Formats: sequence, C-alpha cells, structure tokens
Amino acid sequence: MSENISNQSEYVLETRDICKFYGPLKANDHISLKVKRNTIHAIVGENGAGKSTLMGILTDTVKPDYGDIILNGEKVVFRNPMDACRHGIGMIYQEFMLAPNFSVFENIIVGFEETKGAFVDYKKSREKVEKICKDYNFNLPLDEVINELPVAMLQQIEIVKVLYRGADLIIMDEPTSTLTPQGIEGLFQAMRVLKAAGKTILFITHKLQEVFEVSDEITVLRLGKYVGTYDPKDLNQQKLANLMVGREVILQANKQPGEPGEPVLSVRNLSVYDQDNIQRLKNVSFDIHAGEILGIAGVAGSGQQYLSKTIFGLSKAAEGSKIEYLGKDITGNTPRENRADHIGYVPQDRMVMGCDVKTSIWENTIMGYHRAHGFKTRWLVDHKDANQFTEKVVDDFAVKVQSINSNVGSLSGGNIQKLIVGREFSQDNKLLLIEDPTRGIDVGAIEYIWGKLLEFASQGAAVLLVSHELNEVMELSDRIMVMYNGELYDGGKYGEFDESQLGLLMTGGVAQKYETIE
Repeated sequence: MSENISNQSEYVLETRDICKFYGPLKANDHISLKVKRNTIHAIVGENGAGKSTLMGILTDTVKPDYGDIILNGEKVVFRNPMDACRHGIGMIYQEFMLAPNFSVFENIIVGFEETKGAFVDYKKSREKVEKICKDYNFNLPLDEVINELPVAMLQQIEIVKVLYRGADLIIMDEPTSTLTPQGIEGLFQAMRVLKAAGKTILFITHKLQEVFEVSDEITVLRLGKYVGTYDPKDLNQQKLANLMVGREVILQANKQPGEPGEPVLSVRNLSVYDQDNIQRLKNVSFDIHAGEILGIAGVAGSGQQYLSKTIFGLSKAAEGSKIEYLGKDITGNTPRENRADHIGYVPQDRMVMGCDVKTSIWENTIMGYHRAHGFKTRWLVDHKDANQFTEKVVDDFAVKVQSINSNVGSLSGGNIQKLIVGREFSQDNKLLLIEDPTRGIDVGAIEYIWGKLLEFASQGAAVLLVSHELNEVMELSDRIMVMYNGELYDGGKYGEFDESQLGLLMTGGVAQKYETIE
C-alpha cells in the first residue's frame, strides 16, 4: 500500500523518524535519511549502531515502532517481506542465501518462476535470466551446481537473483567479506554497471577504504541514531572512523618486530579428505613458535578452514599426518582434550560452530571452557563464577547486551563475533587457532581485537591466524603463508610482500611452494 508524496523526488528512498525499540534498547532512534536515485550510498557504523535493524525495516523482516518509509516519492507500508520485494527492494545478505545442491539457474528463479497458467514456464524464466546476465555482463554457468563454484561467482549469482526479482534498490550487506582484492574490484565494477543502468545501491561495510573507493555518499549511524550524510570528498578514513565510534580511533596495528621462541605447534605432512573423499589439504607442513603470529591467506574454499579444524580435532587427519603441540602428539585428539591442553579456537562460522543462538549469553561465554577448566563443582556449574567471567568478557570486549541471560540470537552478528573472540582471549591458552576474528565488526572493535592479538603473542602464545581479510593478515602476521588448492605457498615475512603480490598467490599465481626446514 502506498500514499503519494511527490512523484518528482530526486530521492529513491527516504526514512522519516524511524524507531525500533527492544525494551530499553534503542536499536533505531528517530532515524531520518535520504538516498539519491542512481547512486552508491554507503551506510556505516559500529556494531549495534542500528544498520541491520534499519535494513530489516526496509525489507520488512523487522516492523518499525514508529516512522515512515518514502519510496520513489510515495509513503509505503509493507505487508510482508515479499511485498517489499515487489516494491523493488532487494537485499544481498552477508551469508549467501543459496541452496548448495541446486543449479545456478534454479537458485536465481526459485520462488519467482515465470508461469504459464498453473505451470512454471522454464523457457521464459531462462530467457529472462540470460537477458539480465547479458545486460549486466555476468558470465554465469547457469547449469552448474552452486557448491562447485568460487565465492566471487556466488556473489554475482546473488546480484542476478535480486535483479531477476525486479530490484531497483539493492542492499548489499558486507559484500566483500570473503573476496580477494581481484574479486573485490570485480564486484565494484559490477556495482558501477548497476548504477549506470539506473539502479541504486545501499552498501553496508566496515571496510573504510572501500567506502571511499566506490561510494557517492556516506551515511553514519551511531548508537541507533543518525549522525549525518557526507560527501566522500569531505572526509578521510580517520575522520570517518572517528565519526562512527565517537572518539579518536587507531586504524593500524602498529606491530613491533618480535623474537619467536621454541616451536609450540609442528604440523607434518597433514592431509585431509572431506566426506566426499576429496582431498582438501595436501601434505601440509609448518611450525608456529611461541610469541609468533602465523597468518594464512587464501580465497574461501582453498582448504584453510580444514587446517584449523583438523588441528583442533573437528576434522580427521589422513594416515601419515602428524600434529605436535609442545612436543606432544595430538593427532586425533578431541576438541575437549585440546581445550584441556590450553588450545583455543575461534571458528569462521560463528552462527553454526561458534555459538548456540538458542541459549543464553552466559552459557555461550563458558561454552567448552566449563568442561575443560572450571566453572563447576563436581556435578553443577558454579553460576557465580560463570556470571563473573561472562560480565568480564562482555565489558572487556564491549559486547552490547541487554542481559547476560538473553539468548545469543538476540545480538547482532558483530556482537556475537566479539563475544566468541572475547571468550577465547579470556582463557589461559598457549595456542590460539583463530579464523576471521574481525569479520563483520566495526573499526573500534577491530582496533581492540588487533591489539589483543598482538598482546597475546607478546606474552609468548602462538597464534594461527586464518583470515579472508588480506589487510588483517598483512598487519598482524610475523610470517604469511598462502593456501591455494590445499597447498601452502610462501607469502614472506611481515612487510615483505605487498597486497597485489599476495592477491596473485591467492588466485593461483606462480610461487614457490612452502616447505618446512627440518
């Protein structure tokens, strides 16, 4: 349903006094903003600033308590998310909404198939998809199965999917989080093509460099409130970060050279096969020393997650593999045994492996640790100790919660990430396996977590850092290795290789295979 305001508005979207409250928490507090037609408009802010809530209201997955949405000069009230879609709003989520065993074509049309009478008209649907691909220069293998394709192509499929559904206003939530530098440039080119074709893009990101590279305007939210909309020419990364956080922010890790000690972890000839008997790791060997951060870069799906999962005991190593921790053979150990030996793990998939969204914040904070180290009498959890530990993690890592008894699922993705990272940092671990520690979190939290990682290593712990954020690997790592197709390649010591060189290695560029010196 809609009410005409002005058919001649230069703005494709306006929000007027949008409010959404969850008890005392003001997720959106009278947010009014304007988005010009045919622009790329960045929305930035800390975790908990209100970005996700506002996007939920625009796509009608969240109902506002107060305020109006003006779309193409008309006031609109959506009946349901499908209605928002029919009004031309499409959203590409950070976690891709694709069925892995369906073909590309099936994923694009599902739920929106062209029909002829009571039947699906596959020919017409196919013609429509092919025309979109041609018009926007997307070369997609429409008949291939999704789970066989690289991440950069999955991103393109999501774009074609929203275009197929008729989107004129496209919301992109952290679209570059798993892309290589080359993949990011490809996405930006696609965004520019969409803009030239008359589309408008709302671009949600925490990567400040990208904001300036591709955006026409920047809106800042902070603590649920609208701070302002700015021309990128009037800002720089430092000023923007300060606006987002409300204080001076340090944007670099300021890493100091360290002196690695004795080996903490030694991996030799590690091979791993997945459930389909496909080899994901191929005779990988390396050491990590006390006080050292070893960074693993690579395109998603190159095998790096099998590396940390196998070391932690979540995947099985093939025969002939050997994993030693402080001189002890831990090949085949369980996660519980490894936790008891002071090995911590932050998984990349925070929603499935990192937490249980249906249980409380305090339960998730002590998850795993309570069995290996404490918080219990012989039979029962010591709730006083558990609550104190949780409150400390929440305070130290600025996790925005209503109550530690609330379900983790009530938190934003970024706050869940801070909780999981804080849980592992707050334990007496000698080895930390950490995947994408700052995925989806704001610049203030990145500054804090980077500092904690460097402090952690300076105290003699060993860190295996697996990250899709190449800048993060380069800022923090004493040594870098690049994983491609299940094998390791030498990425040099801190500062030795630049971003383009490492990006080339990540996509299979010629390089020397990494070999451990015995």
